[in-house]
Amino acid sequence: MQPERGDGTTQGVALTGRGLGSVGRHLKVLLDAGVVARRRLGRSVLYFRTAAGDMLVQARYSEDGSS
Repeated sequence: MQPERGDGTTQGVALTGRGLGSVGRHLKVLLDAGVVARRRLGRSVLYFRTAAGDMLVQARYSEDGSS
């Protein structure tokens, strides 16, 4: 997903190959945990990584030495 511009569940399905229900459930968990936020844009709902989500990603990449 693109944290800068946000993505919807359809993009999540395309990226992961998982079903729409599965992607939606995972996004709900991430939303409840505060690592993503959602915003409505017209008829679409877009999901964005929050500052907490950014910190988790940075921590993950700093742990394994990747950039």
